[in-house]
Amino acid sequence: MTKFYCLLFLYVGLLTEGVAQRGWPAVYTIKADTGLVRPDTSYFQVLDDASGTLTFDQVRHSSGFRASSFYSPARKAHVCWIRMRVKNTLPYPLDLYFCDFSSTYLDLYWQDSSRSWRHGRTGLLVPHSQLPNRNGNKERSRLLFRLLPGQQTILYERAENTFWQAPLMYISPQFQSESDRIRAAFTYVRIDRGLEDYFFDGIIIGGLFLAVCYNLFVFFSIWDSVYLYFSISLFFFMLDRNQYRIRLVFFEEHPYLFDLIGSFFFITFFIFFIQAIRKFIQPVAALSRLNKATTLFLALTALVNVFQFLAPSFLPLPLLELSILTEILIRIVFLLCIVMTVSIIRRGSTDARFALLATGPLFLYWMKTLVGRLLWTYFSYDLPEPIPVKSEYIESFCFAWLIIFFSITLANRYNLARKRVAQQAIEKEQLEKEREIERNRIMATQNERLEQQVNERTAQLLTSLDELKATQAQLIQQEKLASLGELTAGIAHEIQNPLNFVNNFSEVSAELVTELTDERQKPDRDMVLEQELLDDLKVNLEKITRHGHRASRIVRNMLDHAHSGSGERTATNLNDLCDEYLRLAYNGIRRPGSSRSGGPQSGVPVKEQLFSCELVTDFSADVTTVAIVPQEIGRVLLNLYMNAFYAVHEKQKTSLASYQPRVIVSTRAVGSQIEVRVTDNGIGMDDSVKAKVFQPFFTTKPTGDGIGLGLSLSYDIVTKGHGGALLVESQPGQGTEFILILPVR
Repeated sequence: MTKFYCLLFLYVGLLTEGVAQRGWPAVYTIKADTGLVRPDTSYFQVLDDASGTLTFDQVRHSSGFRASSFYSPARKAHVCWIRMRVKNTLPYPLDLYFCDFSSTYLDLYWQDSSRSWRHGRTGLLVPHSQLPNRNGNKERSRLLFRLLPGQQTILYERAENTFWQAPLMYISPQFQSESDRIRAAFTYVRIDRGLEDYFFDGIIIGGLFLAVCYNLFVFFSIWDSVYLYFSISLFFFMLDRNQYRIRLVFFEEHPYLFDLIGSFFFITFFIFFIQAIRKFIQPVAALSRLNKATTLFLALTALVNVFQFLAPSFLPLPLLELSILTEILIRIVFLLCIVMTVSIIRRGSTDARFALLATGPLFLYWMKTLVGRLLWTYFSYDLPEPIPVKSEYIESFCFAWLIIFFSITLANRYNLARKRVAQQAIEKEQLEKEREIERNRIMATQNERLEQQVNERTAQLLTSLDELKATQAQLIQQEKLASLGELTAGIAHEIQNPLNFVNNFSEVSAELVTELTDERQKPDRDMVLEQELLDDLKVNLEKITRHGHRASRIVRNMLDHAHSGSGERTATNLNDLCDEYLRLAYNGIRRPGSSRSGGPQSGVPVKEQLFSCELVTDFSADVTTVAIVPQEIGRVLLNLYMNAFYAVHEKQKTSLASYQPRVIVSTRAVGSQIEVRVTDNGIGMDDSVKAKVFQPFFTTKPTGDGIGLGLSLSYDIVTKGHGGALLVESQPGQGTEFILILPVR
């Protein structure tokens, strides 16, 4: 008989369900304006949207709605549609909230009093700016609609979970009037003092954040990685335990991204926490296998956590078993750390004892929760609670114990490290002092040796300097002798001409005297002839006298120049000086065997007697006398003339027969200065030679033909001795112009 009633009850239930599937569910009537009510399953139907792409119009015309229970493990879709009918039987309009606390996104479609379809959207991961606004109030799991007295409307709800969350196995639509919602919020804030929860949560978050900052500060102070690992683990523990409130405060416009990343907060906390424990206890080499096993299971835990994240939408893996496997792996890793800690305690480690005291309560509680879950999942046995306190409070206490005790332990470790560092600093300072003493001793010895070497080297340098000065003096003297040789050659040529006249007229006069003597001895003397002979003799003697005076004048001028060699400036006619030295230089260079040492323009000395050059002078009448040292300026002019002669002679040897060597000397007064320009149409100079032309010992002549001091000494005489300037302008193949500038005063 009992079996008969059971079969009859089953048949009636199936018949009722079939009717619900073929038509609409019963109308849910609102009879009171109090409390949060949940209609039973006979008032709504469910349509699974496996692809999540069904539109509202497709859903309205779908015949796939079926009656369903609140919880159904067979539901595998992340999107479900719910339809129901609701009626207001109260005599006044009712503002009613449709509530769904089991899904992430909530879309509601309903017909208003004009039979038009309305739509609203909210959800935990909807940006704050997109939430529906009701007098400044924005709800995340509730949508408001209005029912007039006696009005009946149709509701369609689209419930959705994200891809990393579990499918919508649990569905529970609920209703709450707006007035009751306001009363409930007032009760929570004013009577139940719900704001205190936010206050204490804020204190906890602030304390955790300060702990993170403190451990980071210690890490950057002593560079001990255990503080870095622990600070990172505390940071992610803070994010994981307060994910909802942090998301509402700091990520209200990006809740989806924050919740996506938040799926890895706990595993990140756990990985860095285990690393902090391992670094703190410092496993010895004998525990290397156990340490490697811990690393292996820790990596496996992270991998399974990734699978658990992807499984709801992308991997055909059982979610429940993955969740249990993750908890088992976490306990295994924790157990391996506890075993390593106990092993190190047996070796006398004080740090390991502190680590065991800090982690022991949480490990024991997690083992208890794992056993309880396994018993309930596979044997439906509910493990009794030894302490009549909510399990989350016990877990929070264990975490608080771990964080506080471990933080105190790390602070003590930091103090010991500071003392150790201070002691090391003292020892280092003492060692540095000893090293400084030894270094000073070595430096004193090296200084003595270095001073001795410096003295020896200084003596060598002084000797070398004396030798260089002597060599320089010899070279300068050689340059002066070369100039003197050229000057002497010119003087000799100048004196030779009047001497030739004196010699010739003396010989002729001697012959005239002989002829006159012979004529006087004749018995028949010719007085007319004798008078002619006497007249010729007188003319010859006058010529001898005149040419003798000329030679005497040349010698006197040279003696005057030699006497002015004391360096004193005298008023000198610059035009006469330029002309005189031009003739001396030209006569000297035409004399056989003469040569010139110095000058960058000429390649070989001029030694050919047949050399001839056109001399052009353009002396300005405005240039009269100037205060100079004639001998020194004469040496400068001689150098410039000789370089000009060399340049034109070198070009003459390589040019056509039509080439006419030319040297132009001009003077002019320019303001308070006098310019002397020596211009030739010789071989010229390029920029590289022109840049070095006044450098000592620079010459373009072959080795042995010059020492390169002529223009250098001339430059010093003009610039340093007379406050003037010596410039050069030249073009290769066209000629060179030297410009000698002397101040009048």
